[in-house]
Amino acid sequence: MEKRKKLLCGIGGVLLMCVVFLTGHYAGAASKTPGSTGDPLITLSYLEGRLAQTVGNVEKIQLEKGQKLMGKQGTGIIVLRGSVTAAGNDLVDLTAGSLTEKETSLFLYHNYIVAEDNSGCEALSSCTVLVFGQYNVRK
Repeated sequence: MEKRKKLLCGIGGVLLMCVVFLTGHYAGAASKTPGSTGDPLITLSYLEGRLAQTVGNVEKIQLEKGQKLMGKQGTGIIVLRGSVTAAGNDLVDLTAGSLTEKETSLFLYHNYIVAEDNSGCEALSSCTVLVFGQYNVRK
């Protein structure tokens, strides 16, 4: 009798796990495309690859405290790590849909576009930025 109870409990547990798995599968948990609106979590390598496909040359730049990255009109900047402020003229924050004035802190992972030549960012600490377009780094 004891063995029969254990066997029935084991079979019941396996059936329950199968039902839960199939319910999740049919509910769409396994069918979402990575990076889509249904599954928005992405990796840095995916982001860099997508940016390279859409805007061309994307470079990861390391800036030290006090260095300025200045771009030409249309240059894009995304801050990945560190503290950075806007330098030169205003930057357009495409992510927030706003204008970022000189010496305003830039947000991590926001997409900024240089609206006028000789605009960009200044590192307040060691930082990493993604840049697409023409730029130069100066002290």
